[in-house]
Amino acid sequence: MSDEKTKIKNLVFKSYALKKPLSVAPDGSFLNACDLASQPSLAIGSLHALSEDLQIKLALERNRMEPDFRLGIIGIGLISKAEVLEHIEAQSELGQTFVRAEISYANELVGALAGGPAKKWALIPKAKAERVPSDWKWVPQRWWPFLRSWALFCENTTDQVTTPAAAYRIKHVHPVFKARGFVVKSLDGVNDVRVNFIPIARMKRTVYLSGIGHGSPTTYTGHMGDPILRVGAYDQAEVKGKSIHFLSCQTAKQLGPDTVQKGAKSYGGYFENFTFVWDDQNTPINEQELFWKADSTYDIMMANGATSDVAYKATIAAFNAAMALVPGTAAATWLKWDRDILRAPAINAVYGDKAAKISPFILLPNSPFMEAEEMFERFGV
Repeated sequence: MSDEKTKIKNLVFKSYALKKPLSVAPDGSFLNACDLASQPSLAIGSLHALSEDLQIKLALERNRMEPDFRLGIIGIGLISKAEVLEHIEAQSELGQTFVRAEISYANELVGALAGGPAKKWALIPKAKAERVPSDWKWVPQRWWPFLRSWALFCENTTDQVTTPAAAYRIKHVHPVFKARGFVVKSLDGVNDVRVNFIPIARMKRTVYLSGIGHGSPTTYTGHMGDPILRVGAYDQAEVKGKSIHFLSCQTAKQLGPDTVQKGAKSYGGYFENFTFVWDDQNTPINEQELFWKADSTYDIMMANGATSDVAYKATIAAFNAAMALVPGTAAATWLKWDRDILRAPAINAVYGDKAAKISPFILLPNSPFMEAEEMFERFGV
């Protein structure tokens, strides 16, 4: 396959992506990026206004022209290109989702061809250890290690679909929390189960919960489907006062709002199935990593002291920048899908407080008269 690339406005297209159809002309013929860039008048109107038959036809052709690929759907598994086409033709539930994703992305790309500023990655500051708060001065220094905040990660490293994301997060996210001064507790492998999650989550010094795992509207799971958090089956202390971000399917439907009702400060997660392109990792741009980099922006911004609102906006910017690196491709289609299904307090108050933040240090009452036993009990040490 040719590595030739063509630039249109601020987007650089791979040769095959340039030829993929983006719209349908009045006579029923397909229009690609070159057609629309040379005749802007053809881009008027929304692709959502196309008939159902034409939307299916367009989605089928866009996927047929994509080089062989597989989709990873967290919560379902791997789906081949042939299976994607079969689902679209049969208009199964998945097939309808594939059509929605393609039409939505094509519609946005048509708009992008009109020009506008280049999409850039959000500026993420280099992680620096936070200074010890002034209200710690009265606390004996030998106690300080016990009063640092904890971040608990549940990373599913024993499932084919989730393992690449878990590896990326362990390498790129966990070290940021450590550099900032958090105590990082990671449950992975066979240890990523609820019985290990409970005692750490219940501690008041645990201020952040995150990870990659399968999910459903009500449940976030770990090793072999073990239910880490399930609506109606966990104690309030496991989430109270914490900020949460799970890379998992559908947990923003019920589990996210449920944790906030039980006292979580904020919840960031996905409303539908998180879907990504399974990359062979031998391409100049590792398309699979674009998904992990975009999603983990939320965790990294929170670690750096940003509010949930700022973390969400930076994550959206990251998805946009990732899409701009691979315009017209299946990867761009699904980066947009994942961007649009991300939920956080910025979207709706059911996901908590937009101003929610986390700190690597427990904020202590400015009183040297607190008894040691009282302090240890109060902060879950």
